[in-house]
Amino acid sequence: MLSYYKENTQLFLVLFIWLVVGILGGPVSYVLVPMTMFLMHKQGMFEELLIGYFFVLILSDSLETQLLFAKNLKNVYISMLAIFFFLDTSSFYPLNRLYKTYLLFFLFSIFTLTFSLRDPFIIVAIQKTISYILSFLIVPNLITKLFREDGVEFLKRMVYFIFNTLLIGFVLKLVANNIASIDSGRFRGVFGNPNGLGMYVFLFFIIVFVLNDFYPKLFSKTENILIYACILLSMYLTQSRNALIGIIIFYVFQRFFSLSPILGFMLFVIVLFVSEVINNNLTSIIIKLGLGGFFRVKTLDNGSGRYIAWAFAWKQIQHNFFIGKGFSYNEYYMRLHYHQLNKMGHQGGIHNSFLTFWMDQGLIGLIIYLRSYIMMFINAARKTKFSFPIMFAISFTAFFESWLVGSLSAFAFLGLFIFTLITSDEIIPVDTTDETEPTNYMVVQNVN
Repeated sequence: MLSYYKENTQLFLVLFIWLVVGILGGPVSYVLVPMTMFLMHKQGMFEELLIGYFFVLILSDSLETQLLFAKNLKNVYISMLAIFFFLDTSSFYPLNRLYKTYLLFFLFSIFTLTFSLRDPFIIVAIQKTISYILSFLIVPNLITKLFREDGVEFLKRMVYFIFNTLLIGFVLKLVANNIASIDSGRFRGVFGNPNGLGMYVFLFFIIVFVLNDFYPKLFSKTENILIYACILLSMYLTQSRNALIGIIIFYVFQRFFSLSPILGFMLFVIVLFVSEVINNNLTSIIIKLGLGGFFRVKTLDNGSGRYIAWAFAWKQIQHNFFIGKGFSYNEYYMRLHYHQLNKMGHQGGIHNSFLTFWMDQGLIGLIIYLRSYIMMFINAARKTKFSFPIMFAISFTAFFESWLVGSLSAFAFLGLFIFTLITSDEIIPVDTTDETEPTNYMVVQNVN
């Protein structure tokens, strides 16, 4: 891992300059970063372009006023990546096919925009629709291209970078705890809120777990200990119930699906039957286990304000039940009634990806999205036994957070990273039954 820092000193220096210029110069970064991106593209530095994009997305989640520049910069960044992609599409062949699974949903999301042409949020809605489509097209193709060129070493470097963002959070807690934690004491690292960090480490856990299964010798024993310890410590400090239960769901289901898919689905059915009993007695169960502090049982009854947001959103959905008004309508409506929701005890968005899809795209749009979403995991099941455990875990977390609806966020990026890992025809797991398998995995070329 130490060699990683030495080999990427130039990249870290560039990212640091972007950060400093953004903090001190604000809009100047809108010129500097695209210029740097142009030079990177000219030199064929696609990995640096991808990591730079991820870096900007992480910064954009922060609530610190000095980092507000990143919220606009990420729109500039994805636009530049799109230009590079469309001007140089041939270098990405064969294209990753993930976007085709969601093609019908993309078309429908464009159609729903016609129902909000006279609404004040239409410009933002168009931007979000375009960014959503571009994310599914560009990010998986960049990941596949880089794997095709540098194999698992690229995947290892991505894990190292994600790991380092968690380490930076710990450093902030030591030197500037007021930035790394919120008033209640919950840890948020470099993110805007603790639940954001929780979602980040949940997705990171899945990535590391899957890569260790695909390529068992990719990380040393020491590296795995450090990575998992960092994930678990972040999870403990952030006190994210959603992320913790998501990890538990993934881990338990992958154990059953590893034994037999039939056992896995049997467990799923059993969980559906007993979930209502558990939910009705959840508070008393947690208290008896002595975990009341971590799970913040005082906020369980109202779901930390989520139930208020869900009921409020459901009432509005009745006006656009079958066909919505397009992406970002939920944000516009919730902000429009911010003071009313605040008096009721809720701040923020809907906190439910599927309900948000329903509000933005209508029931028809939600069904089309779910069709694409489920088909993606069905197709991935031919490649990996982790497909359905990942689907169950991600679906659970998405039920309490709206991260699946977003496109320009670190969580959406990691989600696309996972989707690419499990669906790509080129990222092929090694055969662990072959004793002659080399420790330095070769790049698998997809020959058409």
